[in-house]
Amino acid sequence: MELGYTLSGSAPVMKRYQIGVTNTNSGVPYTVPAAGTAGVVIGTTTGATDLVGVSVDPPGTYNTAQQSDFSDPAKYVRLIINPDAVWKFLMSGGATENTALALQTVTTLSSDGLTITTAAEWSAPTYDEGHAWGYSGANVGIARKVTSVSATAGTLTVALPNDTVVGDTFLRAPYTPMQAVTVQLTTNLTQADASIAVGTGAPFRVIELLLNSLSGDGRTNSYVLAASNSHALNLA
Repeated sequence: MELGYTLSGSAPVMKRYQIGVTNTNSGVPYTVPAAGTAGVVIGTTTGATDLVGVSVDPPGTYNTAQQSDFSDPAKYVRLIINPDAVWKFLMSGGATENTALALQTVTTLSSDGLTITTAAEWSAPTYDEGHAWGYSGANVGIARKVTSVSATAGTLTVALPNDTVVGDTFLRAPYTPMQAVTVQLTTNLTQADASIAVGTGAPFRVIELLLNSLSGDGRTNSYVLAASNSHALNLA
């Protein structure tokens, strides 16, 4: 993940903290350590409670023992710690980074623009309360909230401008801005796993979606932007 912006418009504040775990990736969340832990620790795919910040450089290998060259064994990491930071996550179509989003091809005409019927499952994992958007076809680039699902279709409350025609393609993601309060991270914690059920993941409030179609390589170039729901500096 990378910094999108701060809600206040302020510059990112970076602080250096001793780590209590080895990590080689930048752009991953660090959280408050538990008692008995030497320093900040890395979050998980579904855990970023008490977020301290997100790393901007690789911290190196965690050491505890004295070194033969008498150098300081402690390792540190710089984190962006703004509690109002909005993080930009590339959407991945699975737990592995840079997996293309699955293409959903319309198999049945909808003459009212309220149903996207495909050969794919919409209810397990559920995309109810997520979003779908046109990747190609008459509704390219148009996004709608999915308000109910079945084994073969996503249903919308607000109609698409045009009928959904057999062969049209859509993409989908388990987020709705401001409603969604979770983003599940990929295995290396740098992107968003958009293949999971709505309501699953780490505590991040979704602020906005950047959804691209075929012309913008939307399967590998769509983003969810979200702020921490559980930041260590939200002291109220």
